[in-house]
Amino acid sequence: MESKILTLATSKGGVGKSTLARNLAAHWLNLGHKVAVIDADPQGSIIGRHDPNGPLQELEVIAEPEENVANVIDELSGSYSHIIVDTGGFRNRTTIRALVKSDLALIPLKASSDDVAGALETHTLIQELNKTSERLSRPIKYRMLLTMTTQGIILARQLRSELEALGYLLLKSEMYHRIIYPETAIKGLSPCITDPEGPAARDISLIVSEIDKAL
Repeated sequence: MESKILTLATSKGGVGKSTLARNLAAHWLNLGHKVAVIDADPQGSIIGRHDPNGPLQELEVIAEPEENVANVIDELSGSYSHIIVDTGGFRNRTTIRALVKSDLALIPLKASSDDVAGALETHTLIQELNKTSERLSRPIKYRMLLTMTTQGIILARQLRSELEALGYLLLKSEMYHRIIYPETAIKGLSPCITDPEGPAARDISLIVSEIDKAL
């Protein structure tokens, strides 16, 4: 089995990385894939709420907020179809080593100037890594993803238009602001599990479709 390695990264915190990681994992799990999540965020938002005996008991969750994350990825590779790495909201060696191992970097951002700055800083980091000997022949792919947006809001559309005009790659799908995300996160779950036919689960499905194409 060839593992697809996806790292969620941005130097700005509070953009929904952990929520997104959990929901992507739940979606792939629902499709019958074998999925692992490496919680490399020192806050441990995923590992801290994961119930190994609950509805997501088939999901492998490992806490590794240290520089050993690359070795953990290597150990898991080949045993899981998807390995998702949730990093902290800052630039450090753990994030760098996870990105170097990744097939795709997903950069979440809200429609705010601080989030855009964090996303662009992360994009710059990826471009720097792509010049190293480890990734020169196989550049890390990336996509930006707008999170916590409200449908029909002009600000998000303007931001998307500006970023795309500058040549940045964004997913067409967005992770809209929906109360069900924090509600299900309390128990470490996902709308993909609790309401698989609902709007939030459909949002995640559209995001996953684009990620699969990028991978």
